[in-house]
Amino acid sequence: MIRVKNRLQYRIILLVFAILMVMGLIGGGAILYLQRQTTIAQFKDSAVLLAAALRDSLERDMLLVDRQHVQQSVELMASRKPVQDVTVYSVERKVFASSDASAVGQIRGSEEIDRVFASLETVTGADNQQGEKNMSVVFPVLNKPDCYGCHGSGSQILGAIEIGVDSKMLDEQLRQQTLTMVVIAGVTFLMIGATLTYMFRSSVVNPISKLIASAQRIAGGDLSARVAIQRDDEVGTMAKNFNEMAERVEENAKALEASKVELEEKVQERTRQLQETAVVRGKLLERLISAQEEERRRVARELHDEAGQALSAIMLDLARAIDSLPDEAAEAKKKLTQSRALAAQTLGELRKLIYDLRPEVLDQLGLAPALRSYVKSRLEAKNIKVWLSFSGLDDRLPSKIETTIFRIIQEATTNVVRHSGASAVTIKVTATKSAINANIDDNGKGFDVETALRSSDSFGLRGIQERVSAVGGQLSIESEPAKGTLIWFQIPLEVPKVGGD
Repeated sequence: MIRVKNRLQYRIILLVFAILMVMGLIGGGAILYLQRQTTIAQFKDSAVLLAAALRDSLERDMLLVDRQHVQQSVELMASRKPVQDVTVYSVERKVFASSDASAVGQIRGSEEIDRVFASLETVTGADNQQGEKNMSVVFPVLNKPDCYGCHGSGSQILGAIEIGVDSKMLDEQLRQQTLTMVVIAGVTFLMIGATLTYMFRSSVVNPISKLIASAQRIAGGDLSARVAIQRDDEVGTMAKNFNEMAERVEENAKALEASKVELEEKVQERTRQLQETAVVRGKLLERLISAQEEERRRVARELHDEAGQALSAIMLDLARAIDSLPDEAAEAKKKLTQSRALAAQTLGELRKLIYDLRPEVLDQLGLAPALRSYVKSRLEAKNIKVWLSFSGLDDRLPSKIETTIFRIIQEATTNVVRHSGASAVTIKVTATKSAINANIDDNGKGFDVETALRSSDSFGLRGIQERVSAVGGQLSIESEPAKGTLIWFQIPLEVPKVGGD
């Protein structure tokens, strides 16, 4: 922010100085031009006066053709500054007298001389001799009535006087004037620039700096920052509006903080309620699963002890009845044999049902043998190829963990048989010191996981979720249509408690 402020300040100051510089150059150039024109006009007027004075002083000598006296007067005038040279011409444009004695008697012609003889008026001009610029004035010597006695009245002009003035003095004077004006203009610009800079800093930069400082304090968290500017101009209005905005920001911040505290309290209360609900739900889910397993054991035991034994007794009785019938009762033997086969089939289905309810091999031999037996009886019987892989299961796991893993894989394979249409399934179970990792991967038709989980009849997947959640595990279900299904879960060996009884 400070860099931006300084750059803005410098840009405005440079802009002010640039404007002053342009104005100074334009104004100074105009003044110098006018001064130069005035000085040149003054020099021309001086040259004209000198020529007139010389004409008046030499007029009689020229009438008397006193060349020597005229030559002396010309040389005397040429020796005075700023006169550079003096030449007197006769009516034939011959040099009658000259500060350059060698030019006497020569006929000279120039544009200025021709104009003087043609117009009978004074002509001024400039020439460049040997790299030096000089001004010249050509003044006509007219034939006055006093001269008619000697020259007659036929000619209006008797000759001309040319005076060359050295322009070095003019140039020196202009240089002095230019230098003086540059110094005065420079000092003036510096004073004006310094004054404008001071006024700009005190009127704009310093108040804006205070505004920036207050804004930075507010941005840093100090919402009590205010700007102490008491003025009635635009900057004062901006400061007033800034303070009002800061007041509103502080009030809103306080209200927001109060709302935040209230919201945090509500969130904490809601979180506590959700935690309590989760604890209760966990207890209920754990008890439900335990009750379910216990009920499975009871039903399986009753089916085994009652229905199974009854079917076995019926089969024995039917076998005895078949053996006791004579050979003539072939039709009765056939009926009894069919009834015994039906009883045997029913007993087989009953044993599968008992195995599904509670496999005795799980309690007796452990997880790996129970899974091998279950997969062989369920998947291989449906011509589904199965690859089983177990690692780290040399020792028995806690009964609750073994039951949970078996039920999850049981539910997953049931879904494979019922819904996937898969021809191959891979089951891997790996035990580490801290957790059990397992995955069931099939090459079936797959499904949309989100849609399936939202479905009201997706009991199998929700049952898997509940069992994994009940033991504090993690679950991942990956599937897409026509790309098979992968179910991965991890169960910690130390099952977290969901709450006390």
